[in-house]
Amino acid sequence: MSYLKACIKETMRMFPVVIGNGRCTTSNYVIGGYQVPKGVQVIFQHYVISNLDEYFPRSSEFMPERWLSRQQNIDRHNFASLPFGFGRRMCLGRRFADMEMQILISKIIANYKIEYNYPELDYHIHPMYTPNGPLKFKFERRQTSMSTVPMTS
Repeated sequence: MSYLKACIKETMRMFPVVIGNGRCTTSNYVIGGYQVPKGVQVIFQHYVISNLDEYFPRSSEFMPERWLSRQQNIDRHNFASLPFGFGRRMCLGRRFADMEMQILISKIIANYKIEYNYPELDYHIHPMYTPNGPLKFKFERRQTSMSTVPMTS
């Protein structure tokens, strides 16, 4: 189950559902050397930040293992990947969404062999980050369900 969680985190890092979170400044700030006055809308771009090699070496590669080792995470900034936001205004459904993804994906993998034999998809950015075209997966029912294999977290 830990590897599945790492795969979900890595997918959310590379392809966040929401491209960013906005906040309105409550005071005057200096951010990166720029004066940002009170009342200005500031956007934290998830897609940009979480796909920088500075925070995630080899960021264009799907590497779930980067989430399994605490040692690899020591140098990473805590806010480099926040697909559900952070603080008081983070997504209220985060825990539910995480649980739903883990249960659904583990059930599908336990019962089906999945193939995707098509070119890599392009993505369309509007309020949500979505594939620009249909997802053409092939699901083949497994002869023996993997659901009898014990899963540990």
